[in-house]
Amino acid sequence: MYQFSAGKLILILLVLIFSVLYILPTPDRFFDPLYGHMPLWMQKKLPQSQFETVQENSIEVNLKDVQFPKGTDFVDTTETLQLILKNRLDKAGFSLSDGVNGDYQFEVDEANERLKVLFLMDKSQNELQQILSQLHLWGSMPEIVRRLVPAERLQLGLDLRGGVYLVLEVNIDESKKDLLEETKISIPNQMRSATPRILCRTVEEQGETLLVQVGIPSRIQNNKDEKQTYLSNAEEILDSIDFFTQPIRVDTVGSKIVTYQIGITEAEKYSDQAIDRVLTVLRNRIDAFGVSEPSIRREEGKPRIIIELPGAKDSSKSLDIVKTMGQLEFKVVKSNPANSSPWILPKGSKPKPDELPEGTEVIQHYEDDSWFVVEKLASVSGDRIRNAYPSRGGQTGLDIVVSLELDAAGTRSFAEVTTQHTGELLAIILDNKIQSAPRINEPIPSGNAQISGSFSFDEATYLANILKSGAYPVQVQIAEERTASPTLGQQSIKNGMSAGLFGMGVVLLFMLIYYRGSGLVAIVALAFNMLIVLGGLAGFGATLTLPGIAGLVLTIGMAVDANVLIFERIREELRNGRRVWTAIENGYSRAFWTILDANLTTFAVALVLYNFGTGPIRGFAVTLSIGILASFFTAIVVTKELYGWFIGNRQISKLSI
Repeated sequence: MYQFSAGKLILILLVLIFSVLYILPTPDRFFDPLYGHMPLWMQKKLPQSQFETVQENSIEVNLKDVQFPKGTDFVDTTETLQLILKNRLDKAGFSLSDGVNGDYQFEVDEANERLKVLFLMDKSQNELQQILSQLHLWGSMPEIVRRLVPAERLQLGLDLRGGVYLVLEVNIDESKKDLLEETKISIPNQMRSATPRILCRTVEEQGETLLVQVGIPSRIQNNKDEKQTYLSNAEEILDSIDFFTQPIRVDTVGSKIVTYQIGITEAEKYSDQAIDRVLTVLRNRIDAFGVSEPSIRREEGKPRIIIELPGAKDSSKSLDIVKTMGQLEFKVVKSNPANSSPWILPKGSKPKPDELPEGTEVIQHYEDDSWFVVEKLASVSGDRIRNAYPSRGGQTGLDIVVSLELDAAGTRSFAEVTTQHTGELLAIILDNKIQSAPRINEPIPSGNAQISGSFSFDEATYLANILKSGAYPVQVQIAEERTASPTLGQQSIKNGMSAGLFGMGVVLLFMLIYYRGSGLVAIVALAFNMLIVLGGLAGFGATLTLPGIAGLVLTIGMAVDANVLIFERIREELRNGRRVWTAIENGYSRAFWTILDANLTTFAVALVLYNFGTGPIRGFAVTLSIGILASFFTAIVVTKELYGWFIGNRQISKLSI
């Protein structure tokens, strides 16, 4: 006789409720009104009353007196809001103005703490209110439910949605060379800044090691204690350098020079940190350019980063965003010893390395290919940029330039170099090409600078976003590039859905004809199974790909496979004269181990595919794994409880099976 289990009922209801809640955000018709497109804290702190429609064709967001979450300020909030508003307005059919074409533009009013969306065509207040309501920035779902259930949506992969797929490879060998070069430059600076000052005569490369010659001042050469303290300070500086071995004393020239050797160690750790920093820069860049729902992740076991940009149509623009190094440096142009004028040579007259003074290098101008001799050590670098934005400036005051604001340390360094080198040229170098070399007319203590270069507004905006996002710490290159057409993706979705529906229809028809009433139990379980799989994929933030759809179709067959085993065992028990509920109990218990064994072996294969596969293979493995768990649950728990709820305590003599 069936024994009602409150625990199983609660479990089934919880799985059903959470599956529905997890899949709920995926369709726009539910996500827009229930969840809204602003982060939850913004929906609470920025109610609709903070969005004011002004007669002068603008929507203004009042951020005055808003309590920002910890780690967030006015600048962060306006940047996030601009990204959200741009995506929503683009979806509503409006385009951001590039200075010539477009429907709207943003304006940040820091003095009044407002963000303005300025429409370039006349809009009445009613039209502005309608536009604001179309953006679906706020959701109606209670906060307690939002906090229980994440708003992750089931994403479509590039093969279904279309977009750009890129693989960025970090050049580990080049990164080691860069590390050696950076360390080679930094060691003399650190020893020069030490107290008391330490004399570093030379730093030479030998493979993956550096030989550092430390000079001993004559005043302490014969004082054993002072000499030992002096060398201990030098060794302490060398020992503090990350990713290098402890210094080894390899040579002593009388009492005047001691040579130390340090070599790269923890190369794997350095590579991992370098890749992580590239990953951070990439995310900042792609966020700055407003690409919606990007996927950026490391490829396990390889120095590679996989970038998926759904919906992106132009791979050339994506390539530019990804492969631009973004290394900005300010370097003083040296004076020519022959005539004391700036050392600039025409195209085709590049000096040889042995013709250059120590501590200098030669860099080419991006426009006329002339050569500038500059200091090797940068006076200020791009990592000191606090903000960058397009503006008007240059010699005429009307040219489009990129304005820079430096942080406190950068402002001090910039003030020092402009004070010490007044009257000289300061080269502004981007990715080892000189953009401009203005003359320093007077000290600049404000920490503000400009980059000019015959920019269009789009080019200046692009460069500003690159500089704000930061530079790659190591050399990178594009290892793979693919572009998928949205039209092809739509056809794949249509074909996949057709295959899934056809397969499900055939399975359902077979179950109804062959197992009659019990086939209906299997159909209910199959529908429950599909709901769990889709909810699980959405809950894990998984991406549904074409192989993932294949996994779904395979899950349909697997879901009823367990039911077939159980139903055949029940039939056998009924033929042996067992009562209906006894036959059901025996059917489930005797089929259990066969079903468990089959599911475990398939699940093991799915784990192997996930662990060793990439991209679409992993998508298939994830779908298959969730499908196996869902099939096992619905076949063993749900269908048995359905039988129990239907039969109850009634004594029936015949089962439709």
